Amino acid sequence: MHHRRLPLGPPRALVVVLVALLGALGGSVPGVAQESSAPSVPVSPEEVVRGDSSVRRISLVINVGAGYTPATSMLDTLRERSLRTTFFVLGWWAEQHPELLARIAADGHEIGSHGHSVFDLTRVSDAEVLADLERADAAISAVTGRTTRPLWSPSAGYRDARVRRLAASIGYRPIYWTVDSGDWRTDATAESVRRRVLEGADNGAIIVLHFDSPTTPQTTAVVLGDLIDTLRARGFELVTITELLTG
Repeated sequence: MHHRRLPLGPPRALVVVLVALLGALGGSVPGVAQESSAPSVPVSPEEVVRGDSSVRRISLVINVGAGYTPATSMLDTLRERSLRTTFFVLGWWAEQHPELLARIAADGHEIGSHGHSVFDLTRVSDAEVLADLERADAAISAVTGRTTRPLWSPSAGYRDARVRRLAASIGYRPIYWTVDSGDWRTDATAESVRRRVLEGADNGAIIVLHFDSPTTPQTTAVVLGDLIDTLRARGFELVTITELLTG
């Protein structure tokens, strides 16, 4: 479903700088969320597609790693509206954009795994599935100072029972979505994204947006503030995936 450019070249040297900084500061960067005793989503191969339908909560999740220009204005919008949400990040992207990932973490957002660089995990071996997930966690945690476990959303939505079982075997819970905003499509418009999100908004919904799809700067980034305001005006509490599933 989602189209992504493949990463080119080695990780930026800034990754090394950030890793060194992590060590110098005792394993943390000021403002970056650290491990806590807060409730955690239970590990299981059972896929999550929505939260409690009796509670007026929604999670606007943001997938990262399509490989196009990141819509960094989305981070400004989230901060202006005091919204912490969940980002599912591809490991290769974390290696290429450590400064942006560090900003996402410093703003208090929850960060889950979107895999590393295997586009379709259903087409590779068990060993390759596990290696991709472990590599992603290593790349992301090198910047954020914390593991992505237990949150994992499959790249492009490619998953099956085998992949879900393997992910659970190393501490992950598969997270899918209730509503696809369609902002990954090359023919997406700001209005089409707004319409799909608002029409699909319902109790417990997981609504997926994208940080760096081909059209994100002209679509999701433009309507994000209005979406947040409208959903809140409708009485929805906007929360992270962990809050949606454990709150």
